Amino acid sequence: MRILDIDMDYFLKEIPIIISENNTDRIPDEDYQVWSKEEVIDFLENKLGLSKETKIKGKIVIHHNEALYYWRTLIQEKRLFAPFEVVHIDSHADLGLGYPSWTFIMDSLITVPVEERTKIENYGSMFEKYYEPRIGDYLLFALAFRWIKKLVYVCNPADIGNDYVWMILKGGMELSDKIQLVHNEKMKAIEIASNTEKYYAAANREPEVDFEIVRSAENISYNGEFDYLTFCVSPNYTPAAADFIIELMKEYIEEE
Repeated sequence: MRILDIDMDYFLKEIPIIISENNTDRIPDEDYQVWSKEEVIDFLENKLGLSKETKIKGKIVIHHNEALYYWRTLIQEKRLFAPFEVVHIDSHADLGLGYPSWTFIMDSLITVPVEERTKIENYGSMFEKYYEPRIGDYLLFALAFRWIKKLVYVCNPADIGNDYVWMILKGGMELSDKIQLVHNEKMKAIEIASNTEKYYAAANREPEVDFEIVRSAENISYNGEFDYLTFCVSPNYTPAAADFIIELMKEYIEEE
């Protein structure tokens, strides 16, 4: 199965960075130029293959980590079956760069049975110190849950798409096309940078996940065959001038 996961900030010609999750203000219209309606429609229909006549079931969320909880509901209701492919269209990878959660995931979360990892509400009783999924790392949690078999990151055309924690790549190889979370019982994840070879030599490995970064719109070609669609508004990362895209997306989503 395949999920199309879009963040509205992808449709900006400049990438907003270093913005607090607690910020409730919209970013200035004058600082962030939004794609035109025609450009957005062209991308949705001619690059992704979306159609107003054949809507895709899905959900419009405010903050991107809400998508994770929607996917969990779909899995619990046996409408979505893991592992699945995620096509992540965003100005940010949402794989934990700048977040401390990647160390929690590698040191603690992936040491518990897979069926327990998704019970986020129980983390307080399961771990002495823990983090819950947030807007910039929710995909890393989905990987820890073993939900994803392939992750395609369609990065903003103004970027090169390297905004992720390289330690999550197979063998700690920065140019790897595989993600593989690991756990070393004798070393902390934070030690990987200074003891990469030693850490991975004795690490327990999670399943490999195919990882593809698409940097050019010329290389985007889908035929609309997505099982579900999540669209995120990201109000603290988008200007009010982009809000027309919300109504536009409703024409392609059968909202649940």
